[in-house]
Formats: sequence, C-alpha cells, structure tokens
Amino acid sequence: MKSWHLKRRTFLRAAGVSVALPLLESMSVAAEAKKDAPARLCYVFFPFGVPMPPESHADRQKHGWFPVGEGRDFQFTGTHESLTPLRDQLTYFGGLSHPLGRRVPGHKAGDVYLTGADISGSAYRQSVSVDQIAAMEVGEQTRLSSLVLSTSGGVNRPYRSYTLSYDRDGRPVPAEHKPQEIFRRLFGAESTDSLKKRRNQFLNHASILDAIGEEARDLNRRLGSHDRQKMEEYLASVRDVEKRVQRADQWLKIPKPKVDPAGVNLDVGPDGPKDFIRSMYDLITLAFQADTTRVSTYQTASEEGNSIATNFPHAAGIQKSAHAVSHQRTDYEQWSTYSKFLVDQHAYFLERLKSIQEGEGSLLDNTMVLYGCCTSQTHVSRNYPLVLAGGGNLGINHGRYLKFDENKVPMSNLFVTMLDKMNVPVERFKDSNSDLSDLLS
Repeated sequence: MKSWHLKRRTFLRAAGVSVALPLLESMSVAAEAKKDAPARLCYVFFPFGVPMPPESHADRQKHGWFPVGEGRDFQFTGTHESLTPLRDQLTYFGGLSHPLGRRVPGHKAGDVYLTGADISGSAYRQSVSVDQIAAMEVGEQTRLSSLVLSTSGGVNRPYRSYTLSYDRDGRPVPAEHKPQEIFRRLFGAESTDSLKKRRNQFLNHASILDAIGEEARDLNRRLGSHDRQKMEEYLASVRDVEKRVQRADQWLKIPKPKVDPAGVNLDVGPDGPKDFIRSMYDLITLAFQADTTRVSTYQTASEEGNSIATNFPHAAGIQKSAHAVSHQRTDYEQWSTYSKFLVDQHAYFLERLKSIQEGEGSLLDNTMVLYGCCTSQTHVSRNYPLVLAGGGNLGINHGRYLKFDENKVPMSNLFVTMLDKMNVPVERFKDSNSDLSDLLS
C-alpha cells in the first residue's frame, strides 16, 4: 500500500476518543467502493395514524397524508410538501399491512411494525424484527451491528413498546434515547485505566473534535484536495451534530407528564423537540457515513400516551397531545399540521443523506429508508401509511405511488425485497408470499 493510501477502517484517535472516517479516495478500497459502496437500511416509525379526509373532502389534497392519484401521476399533499424535491427518490405504498397485526387494535399494532408477529390474545408472542435479521448478517462488518433509537428509550411494556427491534428469540432490544450518550458511543473509544481520568474530563468538558484536532490536521496534510474538502465537510458535520446534541439533551430532563400532559412545555432549548428529532437523524447519518453501522431503527414516538413525546405537537404550535390530535376525526387541520411537522423532520434527514457524496452517487442512493406507522386512521391497523426513500444504486425504482390488494400482498413482501437489496439471503419473512417486484427497476 502506498504511503498516501489509507486503510478503510482508519480512525482519528485521542484519549478516550475514536472518530471513524468517511469513504475517501485515498483509501485502499476506494476504487472498488466507487462502484460498490455498502448498502444501508433504516426503519423509522411514528404513532397514532394519519389524517385521511374523504376523497370528496374540499381539503383532501391540503390535509390528507396519502398522495392523490397513483402510479407516476401521483400528487403530493400539503402534508408532504417538503418531500417534493425528492420525488424521484421515493415511493409511497397503499394497502400494505401485516395480516397478523390486523388482529389487534391500533395502539397495540405498533409493536409489530418490524416483526409482523401475532400478538393477539392473552399471550404476547413476538418474533425477530427485520432490522435484526439484517444486523445478524451484515453486522460483523461494522463496529456496531445495529443502532436502535427511540425518543423514550428502553423497552417499556408490551403493546406500548419503546423499541422497534426484537432479537432472534423475540426479546425486545433496548433503544437508546439520550443524544449525548449515543454520540459518545459512536465516537468514544474504550479506554484503559490509565486513561480514565483524562477521558472523564474530556466527556464532561471537551469537544471530540478538539481532542483529535492535531491528528486531523496531520492527516489533512497527506490528503489530496478532494479528500481534504470531504474531510472538512465531514468534521464540520460532526461539530454541528455535537452542538445540536447538546441542545437536544436539555429537554430530556423534563419530567414525563403525569396528570395533565398539556401543561408540559417541551420548548426547551432553541427548538425543543425539533432539535431532538433532528439530532437523532443526524446521529444515524454520521453512523452510516462513517460505516459504524449499516442498520438502524428510530421510533420517533411510541403508541404510549404518557411518553415524553406525547407533546411533540407543541413544537408545531398545537397545544394538545399527539393522541388527542389524532382523534380529531372531522377537523383535519391540526392533525395535518402535526403530521407535516414530522414529515418535515424526515425530509431533513433524507436531504442530509442526499447531500453526502459516496462512490458514484450519494449516501441516500446507497440507503433504504422506510418511514411509516401501523395505523392509517386512528385505531385502524391496516393500510399502513408508508413511504420508502433511497436505494437508487441498489435497484429500487422510485417516483410512484403503488397501491396493493391487502388480501394478496402483505407488508412482509417489502421486507423480503429490502433484505435482498442488503445482500441478506432470505426466502421468506413472516407471512410473505413473494418479493415486491413492482418496486424494482
């Protein structure tokens, strides 16, 4: 290997800190990586369903969640205005759901978003989630097999889970929810006893980039102009995420609502919940960019009405809980306003992925991101609102609204296709009966 070539798993290190690098031209595998960048997989969940005005409603296109029309002629609704620049890189689905998940009412169905399990009846029977199937296959190639995130953290109780992920035995995988701790997990190295004191000082007071500053400057002197620019952009992103994470952590200290959730103010820090959600998306982006993991899940909020995220609508100017907003069955304006707030944050995530060049395309081109919920209208656990973005380099054919017969096509067919594009060989997942060939180019 020539002196100016770098190993793919090169890190910038300091006391208690380890920062993985993005894919650079000077890495010894760069030539291959340009054509064959690693595939990534991300699943995002939101609760309580979506606004669905009747087709005849005067404000159907303004307030509805699902697109108007179908196929390549679909039209975005006002709720999804922020996704319009990404039209050619996303696909909406209609009619998909988990057949076994239809056996439980809406607020319980969120637990089966990634498992398709039968959790009806008196016995709670979970099974492995699709993200963990992928993690078991590709996880050995990265520092973390998967990144499991949620707003509330941990696992909570059955039927109101705080995680989307379940291991091969159906046991819940605890989700991480504190941005600072997640950031340190991604970039903090294991330290020896001799480094503990300095590491603790660093964790409490310093910036990660300050700690690795000298090593970064030394590396820059050995890089070509294109790689130097890419490194500067990457480290600037790390710095921005670090600052956002510090702000987002502030509102986590707010106690969970006990009696009157409307009395809790989440607008702590410059942008409160907006900063928090974006910091989670930023952390996933950095983890993918540095190839720290290739599989991630993020539950923006659970179906638990008493979770810390219950007042996210306050960030959109709505002084009601998310659950209360979802029960406004005839007045769709507040519900669509809140849905738009969540979609806008997701659009931010997709644009971040799109802005990062990787090989012959962008990070979004090499990443499949499924965004959705297990209820359409409140309590109706069928016709899940789903939109898949990215994966253009993996053979996904986007720019459409695909509608399916729920009696013929289960959601697990989509999972089989996504696993196949991750090079994870599976013939079936749960109740799948085929792949989703309509999605492929």
